[in-house]
Parts: sequence; C-alpha cells; structure tokens
Amino acid sequence: MIKFPEDNEYGPYYENYVSKVKGEDVAALLAAQVNDLRFFFKQIPEEKTVLPYKPGKWTYKQLLGHINDTEKIMYFRALCIARNESQELPGFDQDDYVIATDFNSVPLPDFLEDFELTRRSLSYFIKNLNEEASARIGTVNGFATSARALLFIIAGHFEHHLEILRDSSLK
Repeated sequence: MIKFPEDNEYGPYYENYVSKVKGEDVAALLAAQVNDLRFFFKQIPEEKTVLPYKPGKWTYKQLLGHINDTEKIMYFRALCIARNESQELPGFDQDDYVIATDFNSVPLPDFLEDFELTRRSLSYFIKNLNEEASARIGTVNGFATSARALLFIIAGHFEHHLEILRDSSLK
C-alpha cells in the first residue's frame, strides 16, 4: 500500500485534493473511481454533456477532458519523480488546455474509455512502484513534490470534480 504523503511532499495548492482522500488505499480508490465516473455519466444524456454543468462553467465534456488531461500530467510527473528526474517539471494552465481542444466534439464513450485506460496504466505503475521510489521528491511548479503525493492528488482531484458534478446534477 502506498503511504499517505506528508504535508511537505506537495504544494499548498493541492491540500484540498489530498485532504479528500486521506486514509484511503490510493490504488483501490483509483480503481473504484472508474466505476464512479461511469455510473455518474450513465445518468446524463449525451446531448446534455455539451452544456455547462453550472452557469458560467465548463461543459460536462470539457470537465471530462480537463480530468483526463490532468490525470495524464500528474501521472507523468509521478513517473518522472519515481525515476529520479532532477529537472523541475513545469506547471500548466488548465483553462488554456481546455480552450485549445474541442472537447465537445468527442463522443462521451471515448472520454470514459480514455479515463479507464489511463487508470489501468496507472494501476500497473503503482503495482510496480516500491516504497523508495514512491517517496522520491522532485520539483513541480516550484514545489517539492513526491511521486506518492501525485497519486493522492490524482484521486483527490477526481473526488473534487465528482462532488461538483453530483451537486450540479441535483439542481
């Protein structure tokens, strides 16, 4: 089981995400979240996915694209740090990434499959990640960050957005 990161293993911006998954088995949670996402979107008609989930917010598909992009970036960062990368890894602007892509033209099943495939790859990475590599520290966007912290950030980021989606669908 991957140990929960210490507070000094990630930047303060990520506390909101990490705190959502404190005490969890991150490998099991990452696997379970695939079904959570699929279950949520079974209840949303495809035509609704091109509408904002709340006024002034991204569409459902843009949010899914953001989740998928963020997961790949965080996974890449975790891989780099676990492999002892010495160069600082850059930040990214989530809004620029969403604007640069026409997520609304992507079929919903493609988003869900992309999410699941990324998570399957991530599960193999975790399965073969030893304690020493998971605790390695690199620099991400100016902050000391461990490989394991990035795994918890991925899970917590997903929980954050799933809460928003669930809340928006109740209104």
